[in-house]
Amino acid sequence: MKSFRDYIKELKEKNDIVEIEREVDPIIEIGKIEKEYSDKKTIFFKNLKGYNTPIVSNIFNKRENIALAIGTDLEGIKNKIVAAVENPVDTVVVKDGPVQEVILTENINPLKVLPIPKHYKKDDGRYITSGVILASDPETGIRNLSFARMKVNSNNKINIMINKERHLLRYFHKAEKLNQPLEIAIILGSHPAVWLEGAMPDGLVMDYMDELNIASGLMGQPSELVKGKTISLEYPGNAEIVFEGRIINNIREDEGPFGDYAGIYDVPPRKNPIIELSAIAMRNDAIYHDLLPYSAEHFHLGGIPRETDILKRIRSAVPSVKDIHLTPGGCSRFHAVVQIKKQAESDANHAVIATLFPTESARDIKVVIVVDEDIDIYNNFDVEWAIATRVQWNRDIMIMNRMEGLLDPSAISTTPSTLLARDEILTAKIGIDATVPFEKPDYRELYERVGF
Repeated sequence: MKSFRDYIKELKEKNDIVEIEREVDPIIEIGKIEKEYSDKKTIFFKNLKGYNTPIVSNIFNKRENIALAIGTDLEGIKNKIVAAVENPVDTVVVKDGPVQEVILTENINPLKVLPIPKHYKKDDGRYITSGVILASDPETGIRNLSFARMKVNSNNKINIMINKERHLLRYFHKAEKLNQPLEIAIILGSHPAVWLEGAMPDGLVMDYMDELNIASGLMGQPSELVKGKTISLEYPGNAEIVFEGRIINNIREDEGPFGDYAGIYDVPPRKNPIIELSAIAMRNDAIYHDLLPYSAEHFHLGGIPRETDILKRIRSAVPSVKDIHLTPGGCSRFHAVVQIKKQAESDANHAVIATLFPTESARDIKVVIVVDEDIDIYNNFDVEWAIATRVQWNRDIMIMNRMEGLLDPSAISTTPSTLLARDEILTAKIGIDATVPFEKPDYRELYERVGF
C-alpha cells in the first residue's frame, strides 16, 4: 500500500519539494523557513541542529496536493471525501510493519530523540502539531482520528488541548467515568489520507462511524495496521513514527500560550489533560512530519473537510448551492464564499442562513458572501469584484447579533462573563448578497461582465 514516503516521492517528481541542506535549528528558525514557503513548496529539512532525524513540512501547501494525495482532481476533492465517508473500507491487521523497526520503552523523552519544533516565540514550549490521534470509544470500540495541539515536556508527559467538540473528548470523559485512562496512539507520517481524515469535523463523521475505515476509503484500499507494543490499539504499520500512550484520568495541568491557526496566541494557559507515553515506535530512518500553525497548509488541512461538511448540509436546504470556499484570508474558518445558481430572489438569503447554522464546521464563520456562477470563489479578485459591482449595503446585507461562535478572538470582549465561564462565545455575523438581482430581468444585462 502507498505510504507517506510514496507521496513525498510523487511531490518530488512534480518539482514540489525544496531541500534545505544547511543546518536548521528546530527552535524558531524552522518556523521562519516554513512560513517563507507556506503556499509555495513542500520543505525537506535534511540537517536539524542536534538531531539525526530529518523533517518534512508543508505537504499540503496547495489544494492540488490534497487532490493528488487522495487520487482525484481539484473539482473532485469534496465528492471524494463524501464518497469515503459513505463507503468506508475495512482495515486489515498485519504481523509487522516498518514503523516498529525501533521500539523505545525505557526513559522515554521525545525531545531527546526527535527534532520537535518550537514554531513561535511565545509558544509554551515545543509542540507536536501534525500528529493524528487515534483512540477508540471505551464503550463501543469505534475508532476516532483527530487533531489536538500537544506540548511535549522533558519527560514522557505531553499536555494535550482537546477541543470541546471532538469525539476524543467524549471518549476521554467516558474513560474518566470508568475511572481508567484512555489509550491513544499519536501517528506521524502516515499516508496523507489518514492525515486528512483526522481533520474531518464531527458533523461530517458521525459517532457511529469508524474513522480508520474512512481513511481506508480515501486511500481506496485497506489500511494495514500493526498491534501496539504497549497498548491494545492497532495503527498504520507504514507510518514514520507513532507515540503509544494513555490520557491519564482526573489530572489537568497548565498548557499554553500557543500560536494557533488564527495567527494570534491562545492565552491565558489552560488546565488540560496529560498523556503519559509508554513507547515510541519508529522506522530506522524515520522522517518527522511537522505542520506550521497559521500557514497555508494549516488552512487547507482544516478548511477543505469543513467546506465538504457545510456544502453537503446546505445543499439539502438550498439545492441551488453549487460550491463553498472558506478563504485563507479568513483562516479557512471565518469567511465563507458560497456560489449559487440563482433560481429565486430569496436563494442568497437562504444560503446565508443555511451556511451559518451552528454546527462544528460553521460556528466560527463570521462572514458569508453569496455569488453567482460566473464568479470564481477561489479567486479573491473575482469575489471582491462581485461585491464592488453587485452589492448595495442598504439592500444586500444581513447582520445577525448574538450568534453562537467558537474560537473568534474578536468576540471575547462582547461576550458576557457568565458565558465565558462556560467556554461559550457570542458573536455578530454578516451575510452579503453579491448576486445579480433575479426578479428584474431587464436589469440583468447591466451586470454582465465584459468578454470576447
